Amino acid sequence: MLADVHLQMRVGQMVAVVGPNGAGKSTLLKILAGLWRPTSGRVWIGERDIHRMPAKERARQIAYIPQQWLDSIPFTVTEFVRMGGYAHNASRQSVPLSELLTQLGLGEYADQPLMRLSGGERQRAILARCLYQGSEVVLLDEPIANLDLFYQLEVLVTLQELAKRGALVVIAIHHLELAMQYCPTCLLLHEHRVRGFGATADVMNETVLQEVFRIPVKRYQDPFNQTLRLSYEWEEYRT
Repeated sequence: MLADVHLQMRVGQMVAVVGPNGAGKSTLLKILAGLWRPTSGRVWIGERDIHRMPAKERARQIAYIPQQWLDSIPFTVTEFVRMGGYAHNASRQSVPLSELLTQLGLGEYADQPLMRLSGGERQRAILARCLYQGSEVVLLDEPIANLDLFYQLEVLVTLQELAKRGALVVIAIHHLELAMQYCPTCLLLHEHRVRGFGATADVMNETVLQEVFRIPVKRYQDPFNQTLRLSYEWEEYRT
């Protein structure tokens, strides 16, 4: 359950949604995707209430990746990814499918059944389908959770580029350091309410992170690439 959520996001932004387990991250994304209807309030794209839009029209505007998919999807990677374009005309031109699969390390699996892929490979196929949808708003619930470090960074860079091309990218993510490095805007949820929303460096300050996650946190600047990093004092906290 969420309460008192008042937000305005714009195309061109990449927004990290962070917070403890149960804070409401997945709930928020499902509401923004139009899958769940809020008990009060509305979600707008421009001047349109998304919950009054036909599903196919909403799919042209919003792409969504849930936290979990069924393992037994009986389609090849190519068939599955192509389904992402169902809401558009057949003549629609987007990123070439083969190029998208290659970018996400799936080129050699194009004709493989999705159920034969590893968890990380399947996660990348799901992301490819989302990107192939070509929607202006892209909502992703923990899209890097099952990926190794290389593909975590590859996915985040791909989403960064998507935002730079004019999409609104909203990503629920538990990795706070990667959120700070790749998402200029941050929405911090705590106890089903918005604890902070704005520039990531401002929202994720030491005081707030310690309060929300209940762990002493120190921020510092990485001497190699000047990005913000976090140090956790877990053992000291436990004693």
